[in-house]
Amino acid sequence: MSEQKSFFLIQPPLKHAGFSACLLTVLNYVRHCEREGLTPVVHIDDACGTRFLDSKYGGNVWEQYFEPVGAYSSSDLQRMLADPACAQIASELHRVDASIAAQIKTNSDSIFTWMFGHWRTDIPDNLTAWFEEQRKKGRETVRSYVRIKPHILEKVDHFFDLYMKGRHMLGVHIRGTDLHYAPPVSPAEYFESIERYLEDNPDAHIFLATDQVQYLELIKKRYGSIVHHYDCLRSSTSTAPFNSKAGSPYQKGEDVLIDVLLLSRCDFLIRGASNIPEMAIFFSENLESKDLSLDKRFAFGQDYLSRWSSLATRPAWEMIKNTDLEQVSKYAGSQSTLQKLAYEWRRAWAVVVRNRRRFRRSLRRFLGIQKS
Repeated sequence: MSEQKSFFLIQPPLKHAGFSACLLTVLNYVRHCEREGLTPVVHIDDACGTRFLDSKYGGNVWEQYFEPVGAYSSSDLQRMLADPACAQIASELHRVDASIAAQIKTNSDSIFTWMFGHWRTDIPDNLTAWFEEQRKKGRETVRSYVRIKPHILEKVDHFFDLYMKGRHMLGVHIRGTDLHYAPPVSPAEYFESIERYLEDNPDAHIFLATDQVQYLELIKKRYGSIVHHYDCLRSSTSTAPFNSKAGSPYQKGEDVLIDVLLLSRCDFLIRGASNIPEMAIFFSENLESKDLSLDKRFAFGQDYLSRWSSLATRPAWEMIKNTDLEQVSKYAGSQSTLQKLAYEWRRAWAVVVRNRRRFRRSLRRFLGIQKS
């Protein structure tokens, strides 16, 4: 990296963001720094709204898991800012603001992991080329800036040596819990692709990564001793593990990162929509995958294109839990007329509920009943 003068403090808003989404956000801010000729320094603390900050590991989430992205750590920058001799650094320091955040969300140089982004109604004509471009950028940025802490790599290597080394490995990632921005894929929808792969590669073993306890139990029951998984916190409900009150904030992030790195060492990946398998691809130079969600627009009565709503769209597990997990539900990729009406009603009702809650919170604050 060439000599740069001005620093950019990467301290983005990360409320509600899972670990891989946090990582993706940092990668895109780093790319912004490349474009603008700035020196990136990552400092993710309580002000960012992150769920992964653990005081036992310091005050910067990034440096809990990774080395600094460049020559300067967050502590280095703080020391320079406190030094009167470095007043110029403070005057030239760049920070995250709304305009930069908006630019990153729309800049064609940013990395996107799912084509239903802010342009839901303008999906790329050639998805294969689109994904190749995103993954090229992702791999380049990870290779240049992301260095994982040695203690995490030791855990990854230990698991790999015990269960994966010398074996042909099929990676499988099944997203459950609170997924709502893209069509969910139920575990039964994976069976055909998994079994076709195992027929072609009869010596293959499976590394399974999932946030849903029920999915893990089902895959182990169906495929037996060839299934391997990292022991981590999972959920039996629609609450994502990182939003659970159980477990250490640090451990929740480490669990995801280790799953990502182990998936990246597989020979092939079968997955649905999620940042986790995309990150696995970024950490590998040649991992190929099959995304079972790409051909879906409708799922369990909901429309994920122009009619998608963050308010009305139900979490994945809430939709899938009432189906037979061993059979592909007739609603897995459909929306009937009745379901369409119900979905439209949910959209309208969700707005009413949201506004009613906001009014009640405002009234309580006004009356001094509830602190803001």
